[in-house]
This record gives sequence, structure tokens and C-alpha cells, in this order.
Amino acid sequence: MAAATTSSIDQLLPKATKAPSDVLAKAAETSTDSSFKLLYFGLHGRGEMSRTLLAYGGVRYEEIPLQWPVMKADTRFGCLPVLYETTSSGTVLQLSESLAIERYLARKFNLLGSNAWEEHLVNEYTNSTETLSGNFMKICFVSDEVRQKEAEIFYRDHLTRWVQVHERLLAEEGQKQNGHYVGDKITLADIRTTVMMDRVLFLVPKGQEETVNKILNKETAPGLWKVRETVHAHPLIAAWKKSQRHQEIDAGTKGFFKF
Repeated sequence: MAAATTSSIDQLLPKATKAPSDVLAKAAETSTDSSFKLLYFGLHGRGEMSRTLLAYGGVRYEEIPLQWPVMKADTRFGCLPVLYETTSSGTVLQLSESLAIERYLARKFNLLGSNAWEEHLVNEYTNSTETLSGNFMKICFVSDEVRQKEAEIFYRDHLTRWVQVHERLLAEEGQKQNGHYVGDKITLADIRTTVMMDRVLFLVPKGQEETVNKILNKETAPGLWKVRETVHAHPLIAAWKKSQRHQEIDAGTKGFFKF
């Protein structure tokens, strides 16, 4: 039984190419038609950004059926998500750690701005929202009783401040009306904020709906709302959000976290 399981896992997981770093780097940089396979749970979580970025990139990708206890030993850090890229030369790259994967895809899909300064700004906004995401997770992995207390702290101390700071910065940068944090095109910062807003508005503890809607709406957060609308309007992201797979992941997420 164990041998059969191992054999089936070997067939599911791409075998990462073993080569010097410069060889792998060249394969990644020169690939013109990569395909991807994502290994993650059937929920949003740390895989949501990777899925959204892959959708935005319009690339060929599929999800590997997850058999985590057996697959874990074959991953670099023993955690998910893991992304496999098969380059046009046939080289297979294994990418680990969610934030590193997101930056890698953002660079590949030209989502880091047009120069070093814009890239810095994109990273600033993205990191700020990532901090908010970490605080939001404190609501998710707790019992209903604890969740209410953590939710009050999150909405009062974290979400409110994030909205205020980002609205101010969007206005200062002159970006409040164009739907982008940096420049005039979608960047990683826009997508990260949109995904964060989607989660905050989707996973709401019972009795907290009014609180959330007061903090985060088109009137109280016009700049952020415009960013979200702009990202949602992108044809490839819009198609992804309407897809059956996205609906399945929505259901899986609510079921797993018991919202």
C-alpha cells in the first residue's frame, strides 16, 4: 500500500530540475511559455494571491490534488503553497513560501512598477496590507467566543487604521481617483489590497456585519474602493472570480473556518 501511494504521489508532483542556480535563473528568465501547477488546500488562505496572480497572468496552470501528509516531505520547507513552473525549455522550478511566490509572479507579470522607486512603493503598500492580513488571521483560527473579541480588536485597531492610512496615502500620491496605488496600471499592491478587502468583506463573524460595512465602503474608503473595482474589472480576474473553481474555494473557506 505504501509503495503504491508513493508511486501515485511521484506521478502527481512535478520533479524539480536539479541544476546550478545560474542555470535555473536563465531558464526562468528566458521562458516564453511556462505552465504552472499549484499545490495548496481547497481554500483561499495563503494560496489566494498565487491563484489571483496566475489568473491575471493568463498562463496555463492547474491545481495538484492535495495529499499533504505524503507530499509534505517532497517540499522545500514542509509548508504550502508550493508552485511548480515548467519553463519552455522543460526546466521544472519548485517555488516555495507564499510571499516569495507572489513577488516572483509579480516580477514575471510586470506588476512591480516601471522603475526601482515604483517597485519600492509597490512593496511598501503590499507589505502594509500583508501586515493587516496577519492580524486578520487571528480572527480565523479561533473559537466563536474568542473570535468575537479578536474581531472587535481587529476592526477597531487594525482595519480602521489601515483604511485611514491608505486613504491618506492614495490622496497624497494623487492616485485616489485612478484606481491604482502606483502609476496608471495594475500592480501587486492593487491586487494585494483587493484580495484583502475581498476576504474582510467575505469572512465576517456573526453580528459584525454592520461594523465592517461602516469601516469599509465606497463612501468611507473611496480610494481603496476604486482600487478594488479596477482590479475586479480586469477581464482575466473577473473571469476567475466568476469561475466554478472560485465558488468551490469560497465554500471551502467558509466551511473550514466555520464562518
